[in-house]
Amino acid sequence: MKILVDTTYLLPVFGIEVDGLTDEDLLKIRELVLKAKIKLYCLSIIWIELIGKIYKASLEHRVRLSNSELMYRIKSLFNPKYYKWINPSPKSILIAYKLRVMGHKDLIDNLLYATSITRKMYLMTMDKEFKRFLESRKISTENVIDHKELSNLIP
Repeated sequence: MKILVDTTYLLPVFGIEVDGLTDEDLLKIRELVLKAKIKLYCLSIIWIELIGKIYKASLEHRVRLSNSELMYRIKSLFNPKYYKWINPSPKSILIAYKLRVMGHKDLIDNLLYATSITRKMYLMTMDKEFKRFLESRKISTENVIDHKELSNLIP
């Protein structure tokens, strides 16, 4: 099962806690990856959002990772055992543009959703507002899940 992950699920790699995402949840996801029940994919464009969130959290909590610690954590995301990095396709970009025209301003979310559709993947996100936006526009959300719903999909 292919899972495209939203930035939220990468924040704990940098020591950033996410409300509603526990250590147990992260361990379950890791176990599913190690048992080859799921493959996690990341969209290359999310670095734009991820860098901003890491920086903001470091300011809020007055915690700065050393360059070597930060590099270690960045490199861990490139471990092919856990993550495969992909780029959006031209068709994904077109769909993302259409979502923007429909009124959704978060271009990263739009690209994530569009890529999950064109590559036939699940999009794992905790962004309920985005899901409501899609539903309000009668756009399918069958492939939009969170980590709790992921557990229900795995036999």
